[in-house]
Amino acid sequence: MKYYDLTVIGTGSAMNYINPIMDSNPEMKITVIDKDEPGGIFLTKGCIPSKILLCPAELIRELETSSLFGIKAEIKDIDFIAIMERMRRKIKANTEAVREGLTKNPNLEYYHESAEFISPYTLKVGDKTLSSKMIFLCIGSRPAITRVKGLEEAAYLTSDYVLKLNECPRKLAILGGSYIAAEYGHFFSAMGAEVTVIGRNLLFLPQEEPEISRLARIKMSQYMVILTNHEAIEVRKEDNGQKTIVAKERNSEKGVKITVDEILLATGRTPNTDILHPEMAELKTDA
Repeated sequence: MKYYDLTVIGTGSAMNYINPIMDSNPEMKITVIDKDEPGGIFLTKGCIPSKILLCPAELIRELETSSLFGIKAEIKDIDFIAIMERMRRKIKANTEAVREGLTKNPNLEYYHESAEFISPYTLKVGDKTLSSKMIFLCIGSRPAITRVKGLEEAAYLTSDYVLKLNECPRKLAILGGSYIAAEYGHFFSAMGAEVTVIGRNLLFLPQEEPEISRLARIKMSQYMVILTNHEAIEVRKEDNGQKTIVAKERNSEKGVKITVDEILLATGRTPNTDILHPEMAELKTDA
C-alpha cells in the first residue's frame, strides 16, 4: 500500500490545480494518474486537434472566395494525409511535453495506468494499491454511442477515432447536429467529402441562440446537407461496403435513405465515472 496526501486522476483540467498546490504545499506527497495519453481530452482528442484541422478547412473556404476580391486563385490538390499528419505531429509534441513534465517532476509520482476504487479513499492502480487523504476526480468523458439498429454491424467512426484517418471518405454521414457535427462537417466538406448531417433537434446547433443556429445552417448548407428533426432508425451494410442510413422525420412518417462510405457518430459525450467504480468508494452519482 502506498500513501499520498493528494491523488489527482486525469491530466487535462486537473493540471491547472497541481502546480499551485505544490507551490503552496511543498511537503505534500502527490500522485497523478491517467490511463490515456497525458494532456486530457482537450489536447489529445478534442478542442486542439479539431481546431488544427479546422485551420486548413478555413483556408480552403477563404481561397474559394478570392474571385470576389478580383484575385484568381486555384486549389490544385488537397493532401489529406499531410493535413492529418501535421495535426498528429503537433499533438504528439504537446503530449510528450506534458509527459516529460509529469515524469521528471521530483515532487510527484505519475502512473500511466487505469484506476478504480476498491474502498473509500483507496484505489487500485495497475497492480498497486494506493490510499490518499484527498482525491481529485478530473476524469473527462468519452463519445456517447447512440443505439441504432444495425449500426454496430455496419461500423462507425467517433470523434476520437476520426483523428486516426489517413483517407477522406468520399461520402460521410454525421449523426448528431451539435458542435462536433458542425466542426467535422465543415472540415470534411472542405476536404472534398459529400457530407450529410442528421440531427434529432429542430435546430442545428441547438445550444446556440436561435439566430446563430439559423445563420449557421444557412451558411453551412452551401457545402453540405443538414437534416434537422430527423432520427436514424436503421443502418444497413451494403454488399459493396457502403452503409445505408434510414432516417425518419420525428413528427411524421416521412423518411429518407442516405448511402455513404462512413458514418461519424457525433451524438455527444458521456462521463467516464463508471470505470472508477464509484460505488466502491460510497460515492453517489446522478444522471
